[in-house]
Amino acid sequence: MLHILPGHISNLIAAGEVVQRPASVVKEMMENAVDAGATSVQVIIKDSGRTLIQIIDDGCGMTAEEARMAFLRHATSKINEIEDLNRLNTYGFRGEALASIAAVAEVTLKTRHKSGETGHEVKFAESKLISEAEISTPTGSNFIVRNIFYNVPARRKFLKSDATEFRQITQEFSRVAFTRPELSFRLVHNDIEVYNLAPANLKKRILDIAGKDMGKELVHINLESQIVNISGFVGKPEDSRKTPGNQYFFVNNRYFRSPYFQKAVLKAYENLIQEGTLPSFYIFFDIDPDRIDINIHPAKTEVKFEDEYAIYDMLHAVVRESLGRNSFMPSIDFDQEGAPEIPAVNYKYYAPPPKIDYDPLFNPFDEEFSARRGFEERRYSTPEERTDGGNIPLISESSIPDKPVIQVSGRYIITAIKSGLLIVNIKRARERIFYEKYLESLENYSAISIRTLFPKSLELDENTYNTLLENAETLRNLGFDIRPKEGGFFRNMVEVLGLPEDISDSTENLMTLIDQLMYDLTELGRGQEESAKGAYAATLAKSAAICGREQLNNQQAQMLIDTLFACKEPAVTPSGNPCSVIVTTTDIDKRFI
Repeated sequence: MLHILPGHISNLIAAGEVVQRPASVVKEMMENAVDAGATSVQVIIKDSGRTLIQIIDDGCGMTAEEARMAFLRHATSKINEIEDLNRLNTYGFRGEALASIAAVAEVTLKTRHKSGETGHEVKFAESKLISEAEISTPTGSNFIVRNIFYNVPARRKFLKSDATEFRQITQEFSRVAFTRPELSFRLVHNDIEVYNLAPANLKKRILDIAGKDMGKELVHINLESQIVNISGFVGKPEDSRKTPGNQYFFVNNRYFRSPYFQKAVLKAYENLIQEGTLPSFYIFFDIDPDRIDINIHPAKTEVKFEDEYAIYDMLHAVVRESLGRNSFMPSIDFDQEGAPEIPAVNYKYYAPPPKIDYDPLFNPFDEEFSARRGFEERRYSTPEERTDGGNIPLISESSIPDKPVIQVSGRYIITAIKSGLLIVNIKRARERIFYEKYLESLENYSAISIRTLFPKSLELDENTYNTLLENAETLRNLGFDIRPKEGGFFRNMVEVLGLPEDISDSTENLMTLIDQLMYDLTELGRGQEESAKGAYAATLAKSAAICGREQLNNQQAQMLIDTLFACKEPAVTPSGNPCSVIVTTTDIDKRFI
């Protein structure tokens, strides 16, 4: 029968929309701190938010009455009339955050209004006021949230690992910190300082959060129009990555997600980045609040734009123009000042055509002739010894190869077969060979880790660092030995002590490999099913195949061909690209008709 839900149950239901995990608490309370006019915000976390979430700010603070009212549903200082909904430039406005948090956690608030001489403390649990008292405390607010979901065991049970939950916290922390570079922010986890961000400009704030290497990637964008102003930074095409993590949209300093606008950005990078990779971008929209609706999602991460089609075109244009201006796209500007002079052509000067020295009798596909010729040439140590009758053998008759091969640009091997010519792609052949080797190791749990001669130190972003630590066991099973670098000065730094066989330990190769592994770990997790093993083997094979581009000798080239055709699937790479092609004699004949 129809009935009214008790207050504590309705509060829990409402809380489920706002407080989905510890990161939700961090987001809501950091936004409240910024709205309160804080110049400094501290976030203190223990056990990835399970035990403690503490937010300290030096904002305007609250009076005793406001401290009590703040925990009531729909309590807000930002809306007085219906028209205010269309003029919002603040974060929270519906008055649900604190009420929802108090429904699923034990909350203590210590606050003092800027006009007060003393402060006030209130304690809430299960949406009920437990106690209140007058206290001595600095101006601002100090929220202490303990034991989240203690009264909702099912929700607490389904929280992810500590690394995953803390990664979510750092994402929410970063999103707020990006929008207010003029403020200072500090994040501490289990008594270890993760971030200490001093007031700075936007670019410096991005570098402080995303890592100093990001500074090499950033390109400034700026557009002003009657509809919207667009500003921020986008990454260089060559620094695009497989895994998401540095893609941010903000409207009126509020973070939001938009697959639609992301398509506009990706379209600007068309033909500049590899398929399946994402560029970094930090893009800010400044728009009249009347032209957007930010109240279409409980977490306010989706925004409806009145002129979204026009904004799409402008966003695509400004990103494309900035990439072109910074010489990442082919362009010619004959009016550009300081352009180099094109030298005039001297038509009176005669340049004789180059002459090619060749042996008209040489036939690379005549095995006997080629082998003997190669032997005769190698019998003598210098050209002079050939003419004076010297006879210094350098090889024996038994070392004449089986079959002649030709290498083209260090990329292809060509050899004769009965039906015509076999052309092998060296890199793809290596990728297939390594793939089957790694896959066999994974299936037999026999992956070999080769110790690096010297440990390689890598600085990672917070998200990558936490993901690698969270999946340390999976990485060990693949042959990696990656550990956190010890010492308080090495935030988000790891040491690579061991790698799978045939993987290069160059920094560039390792960062590319880690980026792909981040994608695999996110998509596949710790799964040991065949599809997961195949994906990991393919990632390792692709990395190993990039190495060793030096010119192969005939024996190495022939061995590569033999090893390829000894594979179970020699025709294609793990991703389905052909490893070799056959040009038949008939196809060759057609070229001479």
